[in-house]
Amino acid sequence: MTKKNKENKKQGLTVLTPEDHFHFECHQSLDCFTRCCCDITIFLTPYDILRMKNALKITSGDFLTSYTDILVGDAGLAVVALRMRDDEKKSCPFVTSGGCKIYEDRPWSCRIYPLKPESTDITEKSGKEYYSVMDVPFCLGLAEDKVMTVERWKTEQGIPIYLEMENPFKKITMNKSLSNKKIINKKIQEMYYMACYDLDRFRRFVLESKLLKLFEVEPETVEKIKHDDVELYKFAMRWLEYGLLGQHGLKVKPDVMEAKKQELRNK
Repeated sequence: MTKKNKENKKQGLTVLTPEDHFHFECHQSLDCFTRCCCDITIFLTPYDILRMKNALKITSGDFLTSYTDILVGDAGLAVVALRMRDDEKKSCPFVTSGGCKIYEDRPWSCRIYPLKPESTDITEKSGKEYYSVMDVPFCLGLAEDKVMTVERWKTEQGIPIYLEMENPFKKITMNKSLSNKKIINKKIQEMYYMACYDLDRFRRFVLESKLLKLFEVEPETVEKIKHDDVELYKFAMRWLEYGLLGQHGLKVKPDVMEAKKQELRNK
């Protein structure tokens, strides 16, 4: 029996730390190659969309229209999922017989496979990481001989930058003030969607509205967000932190604050 046809060895539900080892290797000679790219729900983070739309050389608006479905989460805010092809396999729009055509910019969930983060409030607060190996019966890669640590896999798959970019997003979406209420204000919902996912539109909003006249924004930051999507994304998270959570991601200019106080006094 050849290796590619041998029965998949189940990994079980063992919880792994970054230093623990697991078996896995994916390559084209496996009969299951690209099967994991079909009939699956892939939720996209803001940084996923930033990378993917730039890899395709299209705007964020065009990417969202062509490749995503917009859902509504428990907090009343948008959640973006990759739209699968309308074919028998419900395959990913970027998968080919030779693999992923945007492989270098594939989403976080594709990179981390076959690992699954196992997080709780306790692990989040302690900053500790735990993972399990997904129990995917058809995946022959789990029966391959290659062994590596969780940390090595994360590094090889380019996970660190995704975790770094996700931190400010998680700080907002996992805030208890949002989880304890549902936002129904359409304007707030739209502004959240634009700042998180439609970055090209958010850039126009920042540069063409009064926003930069209202807040103290470093001149170097203003210059960066004109052309740098990563810096624009970081600024968007600061803006949402201020607007949604009432935290000091941004500071209102003193003259604007004084004018507002004067307006209130005159009422």
